Amino acid sequence: MDIGYIGTALTSLKTATDLAKIIKDSGNTLEQAEVNFKLAELVGALAEAKLELASIQEVLASKEKQINQLKSEMDVKSNLQWERPYYFLKDGDSKEGPFCQKCYDTDSKLIRLQERDQGSWCCHTCTGYYTDKNYNPPEIDFSNGGLY
Repeated sequence: MDIGYIGTALTSLKTATDLAKIIKDSGNTLEQAEVNFKLAELVGALAEAKLELASIQEVLASKEKQINQLKSEMDVKSNLQWERPYYFLKDGDSKEGPFCQKCYDTDSKLIRLQERDQGSWCCHTCTGYYTDKNYNPPEIDFSNGGLY
């Protein structure tokens, strides 16, 4: 956000305040036309200040959303643990997962892997296939030409 927005809003508010003081102090010394002109200037300055403050509020809300998103990403990164060949989210003594290594490393997406067999996992998003230390490949019976 440009600091100029805040400066413009504050200048508009100061102008409006100054005009309000002139009108208040004018009493009967100014003609009614001049009072009306000063009131019109006051209304314009207040409207301008209101628009500037609305813009500032919109930018601040956007920045707040961005900060919350970054905090969430940092929280995930601090709790993410690599256990070959995939990731887990640690929460104290418990862990959640496993999550696809390729999906997280390329797109920062935590995609839960689906277990196919004991120690065999697949990702339905990137079609990655993983095996861990618990994987036992099926034995092939070569007596029937290698068919199961």
